[in-house]
Amino acid sequence: MRIRRIALVTLALVSLLFILDLRCGPQLGQEQSSVRFDVRPRLPIESQASKTQRFSRPQGGLVSLVLDGSYGTVQIKSGTGEELLVSAAVLAQTEEDLERVQVVETVTDSEISYGLAVSDGMLPDQVGVGYQVEVPAGMEVAVQYSHGKVEIEDFVGYLRLVTRFCSVEVRGLAGSLSVDNQFGNLKLEEIAGPLTLDDAFATSTVQLLAIDGGYDFQIEVSNGTLSGDAPVERQAQRDMITAAGSTGAGRHPVAIRSTFGSVTVNLER
Repeated sequence: MRIRRIALVTLALVSLLFILDLRCGPQLGQEQSSVRFDVRPRLPIESQASKTQRFSRPQGGLVSLVLDGSYGTVQIKSGTGEELLVSAAVLAQTEEDLERVQVVETVTDSEISYGLAVSDGMLPDQVGVGYQVEVPAGMEVAVQYSHGKVEIEDFVGYLRLVTRFCSVEVRGLAGSLSVDNQFGNLKLEEIAGPLTLDDAFATSTVQLLAIDGGYDFQIEVSNGTLSGDAPVERQAQRDMITAAGSTGAGRHPVAIRSTFGSVTVNLER
């Protein structure tokens, strides 16, 4: 955490100097502008009240699921049936706040989504929501979450994660995985299939399973570290590490880009 804070301060200072140099340099007859660069996470809510909303729907023609929220925990796994089951735990500071917020289910064409709807005058950081979800195998799932924990287990299908200030764990995935993660810890275990990972200020561990067709690795790490036993050739130049390699026919791409982070990539043989 201390290293991340130091890196964050360094990035803020570099960005500030860059902006000042390009936009705010003193010019004849003009007053110099001021620029403020401020990045900080929100504080967790102090929830004193909670309620649970449950949803059940046959998959039918639905092929895509979107979950949107913050605070709490998201748990997802693939089921054996054709039912989509969602349990949403809503968190608020008071009972009055709890009455003014609810999880809303929206269906558009072949996509179903769940997210918080708050009354006028309420701030988004006054409430939170956590999900427990069971989806039919093969479904496409997108999770947008901040300030919490995301746990995926035994997932079959297409998964996209966009997380901020989260702890993320994926244990067992057969399909395709895309992750955009900032300011959090990421652990991907028993992953079988294509992977795209973009992270910043994060500690990421990736463990891939050997699969037919093999992998094609393309890795870039800026101002960070790269380790693991993935079969790649590495090159280091200044603050950039690049690595590339393949197994088998290299049919499944593994593209990783990391900034100010630590990345470990292992391949089970």
